Amino acid sequence: MRRHVRPYVVKFGGASVAEPDRIVARTRALRALGLPTVVVASARGGVTDRLKSVLEAPHDTVGHRRALAGIARRHPGLPAAGRRHLERLARLVSAVEDRGGADPPLADRVLSQGERLAVDWLTRLLDEQGIPAVAVEADRLGLITDDHYGRATVLLDRSRPAVRAGLLGILRQGRVPVVTGYFGRSLEGHVATLGRGGSDYSATAIGAILGARRVELIKRDVSVLSADPRLVAHALPIARLSYEEAEELAQFGAKVLHPLTVEPARLAGLEIVVRSLEDPNVATVIGPPRGPDGMRAVTLLSPLSLVRIRVPGGRQRPGVVADASERLSEHGINIVTLFTSSTCLSLVLERGRGRRAREVLDPLFRSGPAVLEGPLPIALVTAIGDGVLDDLGRIPATILAQGEGLSATPRSISFALPVPGGAPAVRALHRALVEGHDR
Repeated sequence: MRRHVRPYVVKFGGASVAEPDRIVARTRALRALGLPTVVVASARGGVTDRLKSVLEAPHDTVGHRRALAGIARRHPGLPAAGRRHLERLARLVSAVEDRGGADPPLADRVLSQGERLAVDWLTRLLDEQGIPAVAVEADRLGLITDDHYGRATVLLDRSRPAVRAGLLGILRQGRVPVVTGYFGRSLEGHVATLGRGGSDYSATAIGAILGARRVELIKRDVSVLSADPRLVAHALPIARLSYEEAEELAQFGAKVLHPLTVEPARLAGLEIVVRSLEDPNVATVIGPPRGPDGMRAVTLLSPLSLVRIRVPGGRQRPGVVADASERLSEHGINIVTLFTSSTCLSLVLERGRGRRAREVLDPLFRSGPAVLEGPLPIALVTAIGDGVLDDLGRIPATILAQGEGLSATPRSISFALPVPGGAPAVRALHRALVEGHDR
């Protein structure tokens, strides 16, 4: 690798790993352009779900044997390192059975095995096609995270020396590092997974650390669309997003990106390309803002829970937001968003957490003037795009009339609605702001 050539990081998702010929072709094409290439891989489709089934039913030994056999079938022709990973996985499953369950570090060790097997399998395929490749396990490489197992955050500064030395050394040898996505090594020294879609986050973290030319995230069917195609059949591909717009989409329900994917890219000033495996010409570029361009997208999170804190004379009760947030955080309850007025604080929480939030908050306000209400099941519908506040006058009146709450930023407007109204509201907003917009 010439020292002045910046690497190219390309990540293949679980569904795209089912198309190994295309992975080989894309890797070969990048190398033909003279681009040192780092591949980041997710587990093969269905493997992580099988591993989760083991953790959810620790006493189902028969089911565990079926899961292990199915995982082995998904990785034919494994090299010796891969066969050792299969043996290690069997031992980990036995540990789960013996303990009657798994604590967070053990659970993350089990879940990481899908990516380890995928990387071993892909490395063999690349080698057989004349592309010299090296399997790299992210935790052994030195990708360091915090200790929040299951939803860990990559610590870029702590990771940089070891990751740069390891990957640049392989690239200088003319080989392709094939790196496990989805996990790293915690400060405590254990495997820590990054959460759903975490391989995207792994790829941008590695790209930022290496000073990559670009990070490409390859998805099976689509890049980024203006709405979930299951709700809006004629959703449109989005050609470009600012970092901020992409973060809003990820936070408010667009499953195409892990919520933390964008942050490493923003810090490093590098572009992300989300590309369709089925049609490589369909792609979304995520990068620095270029001013409002009329891009609009609509997302849905449903069902969520809403808990209200009514504070008569609320302006005379400073600190209520901080008190509630701190109390919920202490009990591991995340606030998705909140709506406020002078006398009411409405907290939107993850699915199934409303009742527990009510229990946690009750002692805090029992002796004070506040009144707790809920939880209520709600849908959160969000319109996203730089300058979206200019579209307030185009919001259908039916959505405003049924809303349980509304919040707005310069690039998003969110509505809390009764759950049955969520999907119709997505379609109505799409008609008004996307189909009816002069794009």
